[in-house]
Parts: sequence; C-alpha cells; structure tokens
Amino acid sequence: MMSEAVKRKKPKVIGLKQFFQKKYASLTNMPEHLRRSFGELVMNFSMIIWGQSGNGKSNFLYQLIAFLVSYGNVLYISLEEGTEKSAQLTALRHLNEETHSGKILFADHEMNFEEAKLYLRRKKSPQFIVIDSLQYWGITYSQYQELKELFPKKSFIFVSHAKGKNPDGATAQKIRYDVGIKVHVNGFVAFPICRYGGNRPYIIWEDGAISVHGRKKVNQYKKAA
Repeated sequence: MMSEAVKRKKPKVIGLKQFFQKKYASLTNMPEHLRRSFGELVMNFSMIIWGQSGNGKSNFLYQLIAFLVSYGNVLYISLEEGTEKSAQLTALRHLNEETHSGKILFADHEMNFEEAKLYLRRKKSPQFIVIDSLQYWGITYSQYQELKELFPKKSFIFVSHAKGKNPDGATAQKIRYDVGIKVHVNGFVAFPICRYGGNRPYIIWEDGAISVHGRKKVNQYKKAA
C-alpha cells in the first residue's frame, strides 16, 4: 500500500504553452547503435526486460549498464545470483575495474522493497536501479507505483522471467504496460518497444544470434538497425 505522503500528492495542471516549454534531461551523446534501438533516453526512464533463461538477458543488461555509468551510478539489486561466481563472470565480460570501479554497486536478496526505499532516500544515491528479478523481489504493482512516485527523477530497470513470449505474472504484465521501454530478449537479440523512438532490433551477441535465428535473419536485423 502506498504511503500517506504519496497518496496526498496533489495533481499538477499545466497549459499547452507550459507543456511545450518543459525541458527533459536526456542521456546525450548516445552511441548510434543504442539510439537506433532505444531512441533518445531520458534520465528517468523505466524499462522491463524479459526472456527465457540462456537467451542473453544478462549480457544485454551489462551492455546497457556499461553505457549508463557515464551518466550516474548504478545500483544492481541481484536477487537471483547475488554476488555468485556466475554473476561475476558475466560482469567481467562487459565491465572493468579501472573504468567502472565506484560507479556500480551490488546488493543481494537482503535488499528488499523497504530497504531499497531507505537506501534510495540517501543523498547522492544511485541514479539507475536494476531489479533482477521482479519475481524474486515479489513486489506488488502498487509498490512499483510507489517507487515511481517517491523517486521520479531516477531510472528503474526491471528484469523478469518469461512465460512464453510475455513477462511472467500479473505484476510483471502490469509493469510492462506502464513502463516507457519494453524489451523482449530472444536468441541473443533484444526486441524493444520504446516510447522514445528507435524500436529496431539490438544484436546482443552476433554469433549466438546466428545460431538461433540464422545468418539471413540476423543480417535483416542488422540492416533494420
């Protein structure tokens, strides 16, 4: 249930001129391969990533994190793998200590919803928060809404299990409809639906993608991108 402070927030009503004059903090100088898939991201975007195990979700996530650290610190709430060897190996493929040290923080399953709220209220708390996974965290849709209300200037990235081609569970499905970026990962290709533009397939690992989709299809994805 949302806190009283969140519930009492009054609606803000503005005119068309004010609406057109609004400024948004964007992630400037995005690499072209990311811009083609995700458009011009803002500093407070929300994203859900889902796909079957072994299809490239973690690799895509770390590629994204390696880009995001140029704009702010990242808190990775790693609920499934924690700080196990498997998580370390994936991180080593995409991050390096010299470049990324001090910019990425890892939290394990003890970082529950209430602990996360307390942590994010700290001064200079991370800008980008990764929840891996929604199913392990066990939050409700109301709690998701509370996070967005309490921390409107931060970005949230939710990783979800998949059921078929969709996120698994009612909460994950509701979050998918609400977030600005929806990313289905299949066969080492990320297929984004993004409100900021782009919306072209993103190749996570080309050799792996070819083994699943075939070279002809992957070449089509590359041309589309």
